[in-house]
Amino acid sequence: MKKILALIFLLSALLLASDGPKLYHDYKSGFAAAQKEGKMMMIMIHLTGCPECAYMENVVFKDDKISAYMDANFINIALEFRETEVPAKYPRIGVPTFYITDKDGNIIGRQIGGTRSDRFLQFLEKAKSKG
Repeated sequence: MKKILALIFLLSALLLASDGPKLYHDYKSGFAAAQKEGKMMMIMIHLTGCPECAYMENVVFKDDKISAYMDANFINIALEFRETEVPAKYPRIGVPTFYITDKDGNIIGRQIGGTRSDRFLQFLEKAKSKG
């Protein structure tokens, strides 16, 4: 009986886990959504095969608290370093690089590299307070 309850608990936890924030994969669509909704943007420049990028997408972004905060406060845009048109005002310094902008695309904050969920949330909150 204990094994069955443990299995039910595990399956419930997996079903309730966050899929992560809504991500736009091209700048134009994300920018249009930011204009329409009047939200700031969180732009992530990432690279396929980058371990820190994968960690941010598969662990940090799937943290329920992070995902909910990102969706509530930002239009989230993920741009592939090599394959996507990245506007020149967001330099490709390294991967992952995160830019927080106002709804018009003006940079408010920048973070280079991956980090733990608690530190990423601090970065988001600090940038949000400036916007």
